[in-house]
Amino acid sequence: MNKRLYVETWGCQMNIHQSEGIVGVLKRDGFALTESLAEADVVIFNTCMVRQKAEEKVYGRIGAVVEEKRKRNVLLGVGGCMAQVRGEDLLKRFSAIDFTFGSSDIASLPELVHTAAGKQSERITHIASPRGIDEVPSHRQSPVTAMVTITQGCSNFCSYCVVPYARGPLRSREPEAILREVKQATRDGYPEILLLGQNVDSYGTDRPEYGSFADLLGRIADVGTPRIRFTSSHPKDMTPRVIEQIGAHDNICNHIHLACQSGSDRILAEMNRGYTRRDFLSILRQARSVIPEINITTDLIVGYPGETEDDFANTLELIDEARFGSIFVAMYSPRPRTRSALLPDNVTPEAKSARLHAVLDLQREIALSQNRERIGSRLEVLIEGKTRAGRAYGRTDAHRTVVIAGEGTVGEFVQVFIEDATTAALIGKRVDSMVSQGAQ
Repeated sequence: MNKRLYVETWGCQMNIHQSEGIVGVLKRDGFALTESLAEADVVIFNTCMVRQKAEEKVYGRIGAVVEEKRKRNVLLGVGGCMAQVRGEDLLKRFSAIDFTFGSSDIASLPELVHTAAGKQSERITHIASPRGIDEVPSHRQSPVTAMVTITQGCSNFCSYCVVPYARGPLRSREPEAILREVKQATRDGYPEILLLGQNVDSYGTDRPEYGSFADLLGRIADVGTPRIRFTSSHPKDMTPRVIEQIGAHDNICNHIHLACQSGSDRILAEMNRGYTRRDFLSILRQARSVIPEINITTDLIVGYPGETEDDFANTLELIDEARFGSIFVAMYSPRPRTRSALLPDNVTPEAKSARLHAVLDLQREIALSQNRERIGSRLEVLIEGKTRAGRAYGRTDAHRTVVIAGEGTVGEFVQVFIEDATTAALIGKRVDSMVSQGAQ
């Protein structure tokens, strides 16, 4: 079998990073990565099921593999959260799937692929119970940002969330392994490290000997990587010490993605979030008192079962008070095994859509106002790529996108004078190159 591999990924940055591990272990086994499904001998879909739409997209793409199978021999493996939860059901529903694997099975992939290739009449499911974090090589996709996992799984059991069932309980990674990976990525020239976990702030709560997330964050900052980011944060686990570490280290970025989900205390309690609206706003006030330029972004769900117009009005009031830099908002959809899936999904699709657009409209006003406030300022930007029009773009320390007039190299830090702003980005011209330069 010619070893050509195609990987398609849905979902969060954790999934993107796990796909880097999938490619890494299979490249080590002799596979060559291709960007064309039509050229692949092995196709792997790394899936997400946080929302129903994410599942539906995967089902649609399986049809493309069916067409390829009519022309030639090609193996299809489905992994990630859908495989972990759906497992055997996927094999029963789709005859095109040759094997499934779970969120803790990446290290086993080479053996699984070879077994599936040798048993073309027998399909395989290999869904291990979530366990510790495997140390696997990463085929990093970005020349700028090295993603580093610090936790897997989650033990919060928010009522709407499938993650604890798909990825298992919280497992913190051994700190020395994290530091080794951060140091190696820094030696390799990556100017930015992104620390990943379903809830990074809970790091070490399952293994007190590892220390807290704040402890780990300080140790990583001391490695000297130019920029350190982390995602995602849970308000009930965000501590003052984490905020203090951001303020104390110039290379920890002035950005926190803090998922709120609702502005209604009643809905937050129904969601089992473990904090109130007042608690959430208190964290924001503390962060802004320590780091005035901090950018706080969030996630919101509209249309949770039983959400009334008054509940939603509370969410809009929270947005107006919190002044987020950006919001990822989604319409509620019931997920298997979750507590909320037992409730009537009684907010109409029309109401969900109207609420989603109301959130987006308000957030656009806030984002445009915040961006216009930065016209006339000079900001340091890490260049990440080029737009379709050929202009360089990148992000500031505070996670704000900047489109730049003038030449720029990916991985380079530049000074940019901000001349204009839209809801989505700052626009400026390069005024000075910095000495620091990352991976090319």
